[in-house]
Amino acid sequence: MRKDVACILLAGGSGSRMAGDQAKQFVRIAGKTILEHSLSALRQHLPQVRIVVTAPFADVDKVARMFQHDPLVQVIAGGVSRQASTLKGLKALVDEAPHNIVIHDGARPFLDGRTLSDVMEALEDHEAVDVAIPTADTIIAERDGFIESIPKRKHLLRGQTPQAFRYKDLVACYRTLGEQKLEQFTDDCGIFLACNPDARVRIVKGSEENIKVTYPIDLILADEMFRLRSQTSAVDKPGVNLRGKRVVIFGGTRGIGKAMADILLGGGAQVSVCSRESGCDITRESDVQRALQSAVDEFGGIDVVVNAAGLLKNGKLHEQTAGDAAEQINVNLIGALNVARQAHAWLAQSQGSLLFFASSSYTRGRAGSAVYSATKAAIVNLTQGLSEEWAEDGIRVNCIVPGRTDTEMRTSNFKAEAQDSLFNPYQIALSASRVICGNTSGQLERVH
Repeated sequence: MRKDVACILLAGGSGSRMAGDQAKQFVRIAGKTILEHSLSALRQHLPQVRIVVTAPFADVDKVARMFQHDPLVQVIAGGVSRQASTLKGLKALVDEAPHNIVIHDGARPFLDGRTLSDVMEALEDHEAVDVAIPTADTIIAERDGFIESIPKRKHLLRGQTPQAFRYKDLVACYRTLGEQKLEQFTDDCGIFLACNPDARVRIVKGSEENIKVTYPIDLILADEMFRLRSQTSAVDKPGVNLRGKRVVIFGGTRGIGKAMADILLGGGAQVSVCSRESGCDITRESDVQRALQSAVDEFGGIDVVVNAAGLLKNGKLHEQTAGDAAEQINVNLIGALNVARQAHAWLAQSQGSLLFFASSSYTRGRAGSAVYSATKAAIVNLTQGLSEEWAEDGIRVNCIVPGRTDTEMRTSNFKAEAQDSLFNPYQIALSASRVICGNTSGQLERVH
């Protein structure tokens, strides 16, 4: 363990501006809570340092369970304010007394290695370091509901974290001010400068991606950023280990499902393929139950369940029959629910993986496929919901969002498309195979 530096991760707030039913740091995105992502960002680049996490009093045990496998993480109850939480974190390190202290927000999950490295390097030559980025907005000074002044933006920056200090210097600042005056400040650099008016705090350039998840709109942005990161980090990774995996693929006789079966079998997996052609209709839960039990009897268990079954009937809603809409809903949504419900017990035993397929139309319904688009939006929400529900069972739930793909279903509905403009099903299947071999959950893997 490195004893020259320690970190305080501030996660003691209530997240009132999020206006949700839980504090923002406990909202799950891409399979983990925001707090877990934030700590992982620190741990990735500071692997051997003590990290003190300040949590809401009522959630200390929950946060301690989150990080129970990291012996260098200490979870304590935070204070009634950010500054009070920092003080508690400093007190928790008094026996260790590190040379340097790094303070980061638990709601900033996108801290990158370059920023943290620049902070640590600047701290070698300077007594305090802050992270900031330029502001693109005009800043207005207000008084009593009226503009008092509009300062020039040239020297105005937006502060981020981490902030870093000499541990003994920051402790001395808190002692000098006393707990009663802490509410006058919004961050630790302000406290440091108030006690050291002649000091110079070095500014390190931050990143636009190092957002603080504060408002509901930030959750949407964060979700998209995680998707983009996973797309670049997972899709381009070479090779996966498929050997010995026990896989059931619903909808595995055509299109992407068949391509996936071919790849998995070629990689040494044991694969059971189920479809209407083989007598398994996922709209009938008894068929799903029987198919999974058959695979268990053959393989001794199930590690991965893939639902690649889907139905698209192109056409304007008012021109379709009620039966056309109901059939798409039954196959695409009710079938997915049947697969998930019946797969849960087997995947809980193996701590396995469930994989769905959505469509790029889930973000915006398209004319001629409104029902299909609606069901695929539901699949995305199902993925995200189950990834949270099943996290304690050790089950990973992910979703592939393919671009336009050369499948029989697509070409029968869009006859005028040029084939060379479509993805080959094996391209999508390869990305899907990589996802089921990964450790992520709640991931929407876009391939387009």
